[in-house]
Amino acid sequence: MPIADFTEPTWLQDAGQAAGVVLIIELMLLILITAALVGAIAYLLYYVHNKVVPILTRFAPAVEQRLQATDRGSARFAERVIDIHARTVAIKEGMRALVWPNGHHELPPGQDEPRAQLEGYRTDGPRQLPPGSARQ
Repeated sequence: MPIADFTEPTWLQDAGQAAGVVLIIELMLLILITAALVGAIAYLLYYVHNKVVPILTRFAPAVEQRLQATDRGSARFAERVIDIHARTVAIKEGMRALVWPNGHHELPPGQDEPRAQLEGYRTDGPRQLPPGSARQ
């Protein structure tokens, strides 16, 4: 029995046509909504261009002057804060140098050595660069 010999039920054709109508209606609604949004955005841009841009153009020099004055003031304030911080750190380090004359703290002793050494520290003499990596 070939498949082509079966007759198609009429309710299936009706359901397909109803689904097609629903899809067309949905597509038309989406197109209308999209067109309305595009129109609203276009009108908003037209309004901004005609009403807001002239106001901004008229007040631009005054705004620019105020921004430059604010920038200069904030730069002076930042310089003062940096200066105060640098002096505070200098005073702290100076007091630390007076209180601890050695200026360094020793590492605690390790398990195998009398003193723990930093990684890569050589105890058999001064450090040397590997061959071929010397700076010129």
